[in-house]
Amino acid sequence: MADEQQHHHHHHHHKKDGASRFKERSLNAIVFRRKFEKWLKIALIIIALLMLAAVIYVYLLG
Repeated sequence: MADEQQHHHHHHHHKKDGASRFKERSLNAIVFRRKFEKWLKIALIIIALLMLAAVIYVYLLG
């Protein structure tokens, strides 16, 4: 009887573990999105600098 109760408690803990795993996954998604946005900004800055360099290069040649 006690063993069955223990098993039931373990099942409840597993459900809680699933919820915490979901929370962890959503937190990881937030962290990933922040990193992605940071890298996207860096990429856009690099592209802007390359375009600026190309404009200056063409301007100096012209």
